[in-house]
Amino acid sequence: MSTSESFNQEFKIETWTLYGVGMLLIFTRLASQTRKLGIKRLRTDDWVMITTIPWYTLLVISINKIIFGGGSNYMTPDEIAAMTPQTKADRISGSKWVLVSEEVMVLCVWTCKVCMLLIYRRLTEGLTQGTIINAIMVYVAVGFVACQIAFFTTCRPFSGYWSVPAINDQCWSYYNFEIVEGTFNVSADLAVLLVAIPLLMKLKIPIQQKIILVSVFGMGIFAIAAAILTKVYSLDPNLVSYAYLNWYFREASVSVYVTNLPAVWALIRDMFPAVRYWGYPPRTNSDGTVRNRKTWPVQFPTNTNEDPETEYRDDLEMFDRLGMNNSIEGLDTGSQHQSIAPSVSEVGTTDHMVIYKDTSFTVMERNV
Repeated sequence: MSTSESFNQEFKIETWTLYGVGMLLIFTRLASQTRKLGIKRLRTDDWVMITTIPWYTLLVISINKIIFGGGSNYMTPDEIAAMTPQTKADRISGSKWVLVSEEVMVLCVWTCKVCMLLIYRRLTEGLTQGTIINAIMVYVAVGFVACQIAFFTTCRPFSGYWSVPAINDQCWSYYNFEIVEGTFNVSADLAVLLVAIPLLMKLKIPIQQKIILVSVFGMGIFAIAAAILTKVYSLDPNLVSYAYLNWYFREASVSVYVTNLPAVWALIRDMFPAVRYWGYPPRTNSDGTVRNRKTWPVQFPTNTNEDPETEYRDDLEMFDRLGMNNSIEGLDTGSQHQSIAPSVSEVGTTDHMVIYKDTSFTVMERNV
């Protein structure tokens, strides 16, 4: 099945634009994390995100090669009848790019899943939701193995993937593989959202801050919708078209965006301090006058490398950096004295402290 010139140009502009935004977010995230932690102290999810770059790049290249390289072994009877040696060679090349796109799509999306789950596991440490996140990580690993088995066994012999015309329907439709990949992909994302959204809603932060956080992770809903539409346009006989490639790359791009936006949001808060206090009510001095926000105690610590063991949880500005305390529902009783962050934050309109680390201190009264 061939595509129109207008479709090709729109496809090119859309995919490379989405790719540019995704790469900008990735490099902004890495620059932000390197600035805070240093290269040697980048966390596991940062290194995992680096491995996403080649898969994401190969994906945008491969799907454009499919569109502009003469198509694939997905052909109508009329196209088969009109095939020439040159068009056959072009379609063999395009079919190989389809094979590449299917594999790097799995690698790109699953790498983003792993990166996001590592962040969630760190953020839910000490919470009952942490056990669920660990279970989802196992499920994601099983899903990846299942996808690889389906990928290498759906079309036999393996060279049938680039046979023109295709030796059987599985070699152009990837039907069995698509079912396995779609099932694990969508179900894993749904499971993460069912854990994450309720947890975010319980954060003790102003509604303005909460809306931003929920919106960022709510983008995962779009990724799920894109994954479903991808399968619709690649599996439904009445709708099969190259439009599935649009939804392929939209899904991959949104996965990249969702994974990197939290770190970018943390950078924005550091660059524009006023954003940190957005939604918080003004604080007053003892005489009733409104206190200048510049005089507020440091609520959002930054890494000074003074303590190499310190873990700064910039992700989503949650827990200590958003004033979340241990009263959140689901916190294990035995974990309530666990160190979440070596900081003291002041939240609310009255002067009080929320301490997130076991510490000893002496309160002394001074006569004025």
